Amino acid sequence: MENIAIILLDQIRTDMLGCYGHNIVKTPNMNKLADEGVIFDRAYTPASVCCPARTSLFTGQMPTNHKIIRNVEKAEVQDPSLNNPNIISDLKDHKKIYIGKWHVGGNILPKDFGFIGHNFDGYGYPGSNVYENMVFDQGPKKEDRYVKWLEEKGFETPKVTDEYFGENPHLRVQELCGKLHCPKEATLPFFVVDEAKKEILQAKKEGRPFFIWMNFWGPHTPCVVPEPYYSMYSPDDVTLDKSFYEPLKNKPNHYKSISQMWGMWDASEDRWKEVITKFWGYITLIDDALGDFFQFLKNEGLYDDLFLTVTADHGDAMGAHKMIEKGEFMFETTYRIPMIIKDPKSPRKGERENAMVYLHDLTPSCSDLINGNYSNFFDGKSLLPLLRNEAYNKRNGILGQLSGHFVSFEQRMWRNERYKIVFNATDLCELYDLEKDSEEINNLFYNEQFKDLKKQMLKELYCEMVEIKDPLANWLYRIINYL
Repeated sequence: MENIAIILLDQIRTDMLGCYGHNIVKTPNMNKLADEGVIFDRAYTPASVCCPARTSLFTGQMPTNHKIIRNVEKAEVQDPSLNNPNIISDLKDHKKIYIGKWHVGGNILPKDFGFIGHNFDGYGYPGSNVYENMVFDQGPKKEDRYVKWLEEKGFETPKVTDEYFGENPHLRVQELCGKLHCPKEATLPFFVVDEAKKEILQAKKEGRPFFIWMNFWGPHTPCVVPEPYYSMYSPDDVTLDKSFYEPLKNKPNHYKSISQMWGMWDASEDRWKEVITKFWGYITLIDDALGDFFQFLKNEGLYDDLFLTVTADHGDAMGAHKMIEKGEFMFETTYRIPMIIKDPKSPRKGERENAMVYLHDLTPSCSDLINGNYSNFFDGKSLLPLLRNEAYNKRNGILGQLSGHFVSFEQRMWRNERYKIVFNATDLCELYDLEKDSEEINNLFYNEQFKDLKKQMLKELYCEMVEIKDPLANWLYRIINYL
């Protein structure tokens, strides 16, 4: 019976990975994994904030179906049912291991579903109230295994210096970047890997197949990293996006407010480059931790036959349109995610796949690995046919759903082979030709030359929303002729 590992990075801009074409950021271990498997060029999150995306991966459903369409810290939410199918419900004989960040639902924890390992509630950032000088305070309320782990390993408490918070004096609650004073082995990525090793060795000792879901807290800000990662990349290596210099033309005013809130709208180019280089350093730190994990699997004879995925919950603007992080905006930088899959039964090695897929397609894929089928409950569909050169009915497009992040802001996105349309329910809408305008600078929604295309894409969006019973479909139907 196959062992399965799903490794989830937190908030990463896909095109800043070496295996996705970046020629500066060092990701040799993810690059090697891509050489051994399939790299998906059109993988998308269903929602560009953590909790809806992670709950979609766990439940296999779109956000409006699992009912969590905003982060749990921002609104009342409904927890996924303990009785519904999920990513592990068909893995009856597997030891189910959960390591790292959770952020699924509001009150449930991994142990409620039978996972062993970690139970970080909420955002659960383990450095909060631990790292000396750390301001960011979204740590776990119930337990922090990281504190005990530092003690067990004999590491001193790490310290944060050289913090940068952005230029907004009313937002000094989250470091965007900073220097962490500790060896790399004491950082969160290496903590996650070390804990994963321990649980896998126990499963091997018991002679049981395992399913492990490993979750990093990065490269999501705060990008506090130690040397050599802190100084690994020079600001001179950073080329800012074209959209950085033409920010938010003919876009909702709210987008600018988000950048202003983070204190980055008025930040200098030097400051932007500083944050980006620390983001890059965080990426390489995680890649090094992955290299350590992959070598462990090889040493234990577990790597070759392991079904292994590296992906992310969502992206990060990281300078595109002069914006940072994610939230209520639907650019490719925040909705497109990396997805690399090594399937031991796939003949495809070092290949790229252009089919449009969702993060939560991994959910039925796990059931399919074990049973050869999966529940109709899932909105996603198995990726095994794509991996194994079998018949696969490709999608015509991808739907994105969000009800806001910092404030309520209902959005829906429909992205097909060439175009993307964004229905902002209470603001300007958007339409982009991604073939001619990959940075989504020129909003064509109100251009009369694209009236027929707009009408067709709104119809496609509406039909998809009806198909999955999206509650916003009725509002779109009522005003579609006036958009």
